[in-house]
Amino acid sequence: MEFAPALFSTKVSAGRRTYFFDVKAAKNAKPFLKITQSEINGEEKKKSYLNIFESEISGFGSAVREAVAFVNQTKKEA
Repeated sequence: MEFAPALFSTKVSAGRRTYFFDVKAAKNAKPFLKITQSEINGEEKKKSYLNIFESEISGFGSAVREAVAFVNQTKKEA
């Protein structure tokens, strides 16, 4: 099975977890965002995937920004 190469890739390391953000091209050549969470717990390795397609990316980005703003505001109030 061939995998599409990433057009863009970055990662965030957070302790036992690593998050990969890869922009790839779908079969129809349209870009999509693939978010992978990789977690190591002892000997167990676990991966979770989330694909956000071009038609959903704007709404997804808005929701993430809104959630981050809420978390940041909550931290200031604590």
